Amino acid sequence: MEFLDNLEGFRKTAIRDTLVSALDYSFLKNSPQERVRSFLERENLADFKGKIRVVGFGKAGKGMYEGARQFFGHRISSAVIIVPVKEGEQLTYPFLPGNHPLPSTESIRSSKILIDSLAGMNEEDLVLVLVSGGGSALFENLRQGVELEKYNEIIDCVMRHGANISELNSVRYLFSMTKGGSLLNFTYPARVLSLIVSDVPGDSVNTVSSGPTGDPPSSSTIDSAVAKYGEQCGIHKVDVRNSKKGYKAENHIVLKNQDFVKSILENIHARGFRTKNIGSGIQGDTTVVSELIVNEMRSSYNSDGTPLYIAGGGETSTNFTHNGIGGRNLELALKVLLRMEREEVFTFGSIGTDGIDGTSKAMGAIVDNKSLMYVDENFIREKLSTSDSLAPLVRSKDVLLTGPTGNNVSDIFIGYYAGKD
Repeated sequence: MEFLDNLEGFRKTAIRDTLVSALDYSFLKNSPQERVRSFLERENLADFKGKIRVVGFGKAGKGMYEGARQFFGHRISSAVIIVPVKEGEQLTYPFLPGNHPLPSTESIRSSKILIDSLAGMNEEDLVLVLVSGGGSALFENLRQGVELEKYNEIIDCVMRHGANISELNSVRYLFSMTKGGSLLNFTYPARVLSLIVSDVPGDSVNTVSSGPTGDPPSSSTIDSAVAKYGEQCGIHKVDVRNSKKGYKAENHIVLKNQDFVKSILENIHARGFRTKNIGSGIQGDTTVVSELIVNEMRSSYNSDGTPLYIAGGGETSTNFTHNGIGGRNLELALKVLLRMEREEVFTFGSIGTDGIDGTSKAMGAIVDNKSLMYVDENFIREKLSTSDSLAPLVRSKDVLLTGPTGNNVSDIFIGYYAGKD
């Protein structure tokens, strides 16, 4: 194993080992580097004569750029890739630092350098844009008169009130010069090829990293988000400019959540186990999704009484309170645990493929029917009430700690169910 070979303090069982091994297999098979390189090989770009400029932003930026570099080599005339930076890490060309989940002054500074690198383009040139999750905060150029501190207060407020990704991106678009297709104002008239690692349900090119090379959110979506969060978060709708009419990018999803789900089930099925794909694009509050997943596991088992493994993916939402340490994956794992009866034999995991869940340093967690031997239900409920979902899972030895993975296709939900003991 590569990503999950050093899970210090994690409680192991045969079922957990099966799930962890399948996760690791999926990370190895679905490398952003390989996906970008193989896509470019199919695009008939070997004889391209113009200048090639590469820009990118997101949690998968390093791997995506390496795939582009392997294909284009010395033909790349310039490159700027904005990525999250760990404390104490020193980045070297072409990587620049940004911040997540809210943009920092470093994000703004790096974004200006990226935009400046696109000056002087003509119709014979190619701009390769490498987009992955996290780019909304890593790459930002705010509209004139918008202060970064105030912008972050608004975005943080919207996130903490449980906004879904479409609502959040609509609010971001109101204040940004790069989102909703607006990056194209800086690349005109060059050819733009945008390769995207999707971390959003539905895999819309208009949604990943707020759709910098896609289309703007609709007026109705913006109006709805402003009506829902405007008063409590201090949002006022403003006039915004759209990207150049008739000037479009070629947008391609090269890696998505369902690729991970299929790889996980492929690995488990090859070992002779029964499997079920419960789909990507699962959305909703963690309470709602926990009920959906538990019901899915039970009904799938009851159809023929055979134990099975399930896998799916998507992105849940949650309201953060009291500045607790945790995230949506940790919270979902706990809520699934609380819905299960004591005599049910199960294992369930909720995993952030970027390696960081919310305000915790955890990738996610895997709980099972033994977890309540280590942690009390009342303690779990108390901590959930303050969004402190990490503490119970540390106590039950259910936390996965890996650090950043260099990938990001949103969240993976995995499980095993074998009825009642």
